Amino acid sequence: MGIILLKEIFLMNAFFNSSIEPDTLLPLTSDVVFKEVLGQEESKPILMGFLNDILDMNITSPQQITLLNPELNPEYIDDKLSILDIRVQLQDHTSIDVEIQVIDQHNIEPRALYYVCRLCADQLQKGDDYTQLRPAIGLNLLCFNLYNDSEYFQSFILKDKKTNSEYPNYLEISFLELFKGVSELTRTKTSDPTNFIHALSGKDQWILFLATKNKEVQQKLAENNTTLHAAYERLTTVSSDEKLRILALNREKALRDWNSSIHYAEQHGKEQINKLNQRLLTDNRFDDLKRSISDPDFQKQLLKEYRLEK
Repeated sequence: MGIILLKEIFLMNAFFNSSIEPDTLLPLTSDVVFKEVLGQEESKPILMGFLNDILDMNITSPQQITLLNPELNPEYIDDKLSILDIRVQLQDHTSIDVEIQVIDQHNIEPRALYYVCRLCADQLQKGDDYTQLRPAIGLNLLCFNLYNDSEYFQSFILKDKKTNSEYPNYLEISFLELFKGVSELTRTKTSDPTNFIHALSGKDQWILFLATKNKEVQQKLAENNTTLHAAYERLTTVSSDEKLRILALNREKALRDWNSSIHYAEQHGKEQINKLNQRLLTDNRFDDLKRSISDPDFQKQLLKEYRLEK
């Protein structure tokens, strides 16, 4: 055991460098798998523990949770840019939306704000009184790093700029950067993995359980945490479903293809701009070069002029 095993267990591979192999557990970083493990009626006890640990809630019974979208809608599954979320309403009518996002589309902050505002707006029907509004919480699990610091869980609420006093708790947006969490948790730990896992908070245990691709880690976490044990058992069952395995694999392939196409487009775009800049320099069009840097429309015009447009 010791340091060597710790490194073997916790070293992470990026999502797009992996593939779903036969006879392995499906990755919980797949939104299809995540929704199937935590977002079904029979998995509400697991979801209850998850929400309590991650959001510091005090849900005491699965019956206090109503799932608003337990189905896997084929329309969204076929759309590689859609996110399969878990939307719930608690007994006190608090609304929660949980998303796991693999690809950085560079829009997660405005997207998260939009969805939590929509959660809030959807609570009222025409003619309802505004006093019926209840808290709306957006929890975003990210498979990429969003902020350039070591904090892997950040939760935002409304506050007064001057006094820092909190606005009534109607909106809350949280980001959990999974791979950054794994990196930070394992970077500072050098003891035996068993003792290391025991010392983790419930939130940190969930981070490792969700983000690791090592079955042994998940087993160790499940041994001493009843909620994670139930999650592991359900993940094992879900992973034996051949139709879901194919669905998860196709979903991963679509995301991988999209990511590759975006990378190619970015690289191709850079090559076009470099060619344009070189042509402008060759033609001594220095003023046009300077203007093109700050004026996208003019840059497009020049690309068309030099027949470098896509």
